[in-house]
Amino acid sequence: MNRLKELRLERGLTLKDIQEQIGIKRSTYGDYENGKSEPKLETWELLADYFNVTPQYLVGWVDE
Repeated sequence: MNRLKELRLERGLTLKDIQEQIGIKRSTYGDYENGKSEPKLETWELLADYFNVTPQYLVGWVDE
């Protein structure tokens, strides 16, 4: 499972929650979760900060 989806589900968040709290459209975030598109570096950093993990963890380069 994609780490973005894993973290979202672990926290009981919906795609609507993500859109409201971070400002990333539901469809865009869904594309990130499904591997249809990749976030830009700034977006990886924003998401890492939001989920309180490192960008490297989100991308899957390291396990925390």
